[in-house]
Amino acid sequence: MPNLLKTRLTAPATGAAPGARAATAGEVTILAILLFCLPLFEAPKNIFGGVLLLVFLILGVLRRNFGRAPPFEWAVWVLILVSFLGPLTSEYRGQVEVLDSAKHWLLIGLTAIVAARLGYSPLQWRVLVAAALLGGVAAVGESFWIWSLNGKTYPEFRSVGHVNHSALYMVGVLAAGLAALRDTSRWMQVLGVLGIVASFVYFVPSRSIVSLGAGLVISAVGLALLLRQSFSRAAIMGAIAAVGVACAGLMALPQAAPFRAEVMDRFDGTNLLSHRDSILFMALEVYDRQPLFGTGVRSFNVATDPAVVRAELEAEGRNFDAEAGRFYFSPGHGHNLWTTLLVERGIVGVLAVTAYLALGLWAFARLHGTTAGDPDRQAAARLGLLVMLYLAVAGLGNTTMIVEHGMAAMLLIGIGWGGATRAGIPAGTA
Repeated sequence: MPNLLKTRLTAPATGAAPGARAATAGEVTILAILLFCLPLFEAPKNIFGGVLLLVFLILGVLRRNFGRAPPFEWAVWVLILVSFLGPLTSEYRGQVEVLDSAKHWLLIGLTAIVAARLGYSPLQWRVLVAAALLGGVAAVGESFWIWSLNGKTYPEFRSVGHVNHSALYMVGVLAAGLAALRDTSRWMQVLGVLGIVASFVYFVPSRSIVSLGAGLVISAVGLALLLRQSFSRAAIMGAIAAVGVACAGLMALPQAAPFRAEVMDRFDGTNLLSHRDSILFMALEVYDRQPLFGTGVRSFNVATDPAVVRAELEAEGRNFDAEAGRFYFSPGHGHNLWTTLLVERGIVGVLAVTAYLALGLWAFARLHGTTAGDPDRQAAARLGLLVMLYLAVAGLGNTTMIVEHGMAAMLLIGIGWGGATRAGIPAGTA
């Protein structure tokens, strides 16, 4: 074990697959700090994200080894490429600067690539997942404390900001907690339970229906995977039903009264989708102005400005004022992963993200099945599978691959891959 934790400028372990490389102590330390700080502080995200890329690049040059790419990495490169091509080729070049637009996703994509190209021993994997869990739990505690002081409607994470994005961050923490329950280390299982409890405790005051729904889906899947090796199908179904009962009990608490009111408002028949259908209709009217590469990251509000939609409809001989009720002019993003991508990164971006999620789910499902005899590797595969599932499910109701919650999720996917495949690490290493 000590040799694996030393930063050594050596070739991959004998017998490792070509291109495989084990993570060094320095890389693991930087990644752990990054994961812990992501929901808490703004500056460390950029500082330690940049340091991670620099260290990986230097070691890659010195070792002539940049690790092995997972089967879904190419989709991340495509997303990075169109992040530059969109604003570069867009009609909004004067309003959306290329570097200013691309930088908002460049760090997310590059750190995700680095995390997935390294192999992690069980101890290194535990350190990284523990950092993510502890960071999420600390963020919940801090948000509640600040909430008690500022009297705002919702508790929000200092770094993540918006309450919906903060709640989405905790769905990733929930996935990490569920995966940790499969780990052979008791302290990891305890941390996993802590992360799971903190996630649901945060969902209630956040009133995020999308996050709670995605959390219930991955909880049901995670619980089924946990129990399938030891219990009957009836017991598994009963346990999954217990998740729903527990959630109902949670929502019945007096503290959940505002959340219940919001749910009832959604299901009164007038605003079930919370305008997401109207945002999609609006996006479909304007995306074909820049159909291939979109208009650039964080340009949704520019590309869907009412004046732009009016000009598009009038160019087709349609009456904007008569159709305006079909649209919902919302700044920021499309409140759906694919709606946002369609405008900001075009058809190429939509296809790339769909491929990323589909290939990721397929690859992690296969890994999960082939690592049944190795609980630690299977825990890592389960992490990747659950986080991929979270990105896809929650992506139907919100934009999941942006800002801190997107960065954390994609880092956890990379760590799951590196822990399950253990690139460059000899079998049997602790």
